[in-house]
Amino acid sequence: MNSDAESLSTAPKPDDSIHIVHEALKYRKEEVSLPYLMGVSGEAFRFFYNRQQVEKGIRTTFYNPLRTASKALGFEHELVYDDTFQVAWDRLQKNVQLGKIALIPLLDGCSFLIENDNPNTVVCQNGHRHEFSFDQLRKKWQRVDGFLEMGLNGYYQFILGARPHYPKEREMALGAFRGASKLMRSRRKISGCTMGISAYEELISHLQRIMDQKQDTVKRYEIAKWNKELLRQCLEGRRAAVSYLEIVWKDFEGEELKHLEKATVAYRNAVALLESLQTTFPSLQFFSEETYSNSKGNYSEDSQLMRQRFALKIPAFSKIWQTQSKHFKFSCQASIKLLKKLVKFETDGISALEDVIRVGEKLKM
Repeated sequence: MNSDAESLSTAPKPDDSIHIVHEALKYRKEEVSLPYLMGVSGEAFRFFYNRQQVEKGIRTTFYNPLRTASKALGFEHELVYDDTFQVAWDRLQKNVQLGKIALIPLLDGCSFLIENDNPNTVVCQNGHRHEFSFDQLRKKWQRVDGFLEMGLNGYYQFILGARPHYPKEREMALGAFRGASKLMRSRRKISGCTMGISAYEELISHLQRIMDQKQDTVKRYEIAKWNKELLRQCLEGRRAAVSYLEIVWKDFEGEELKHLEKATVAYRNAVALLESLQTTFPSLQFFSEETYSNSKGNYSEDSQLMRQRFALKIPAFSKIWQTQSKHFKFSCQASIKLLKKLVKFETDGISALEDVIRVGEKLKM
């Protein structure tokens, strides 16, 4: 067992909450594939964007997929809130000693406490184990907002209980399609993040606005952050969507299958476009130290940006900046074209899933 609690990564990975549910289910000997879990939880179909805080979308609605997945799969579950760490710690120890799996949000991502053979051991993504003391866990356990990020701020535990019933796969799939429709059609904002189709439109608008702004490395640097974990999260989700639709194919028939095939094709096309975006969208490489040959050593992001702005006053670097500005604008223009196509395929995919729901409801009558 690795007892070095500080060895966990410092930045959350995409979809950590759903990955750790998958890890918890494997621990419980439940045979649920990750694409299937992402499908029924809605993670395969989600997309959030916040132009003010580009990286925020990756951690929006932390507990929502946990609740959705547990409910869809027939698991008993409970979201518990405590205002202070001491009370949360006492509750956590009690839950684990009772044989309950408790999922908690760490600064390094979502993790869960294994059952009562060692109540201080956290199991993280990919099954890695870390033993935490009271003080170590107090530093790592995040205070977060509640369900849909709109509840009280405090210490939350998501308790995964027994599985008293196994819902029919067809009904789970139809429920997943309804959830996907809500995620992609909604015009609401959560924690400042736009959702679904509107989020894509927000990203396009942001690119259009920023590509002509002169000498603003900070804003360009910020939007380039999207071409990292957030884009990878979205790509992982759409790949899971394709796999999930292929898995549930057997549960539908006739006209339903025609619409399901359309949806699958649309999401395959979305995957191809997202893969293209990885090489087209402005990236952090644009701001690498290669830009300024005399920039050596380790610097913070802010100090690098300050040095780049100062360098613009030097003729040689100013010329380099002009060249890179043209490249940045070209990348934005090419990305906007891809994103507009992506909006079409996302819309086609959701419309096709809504048609599956419509036909399925007719068959019930």
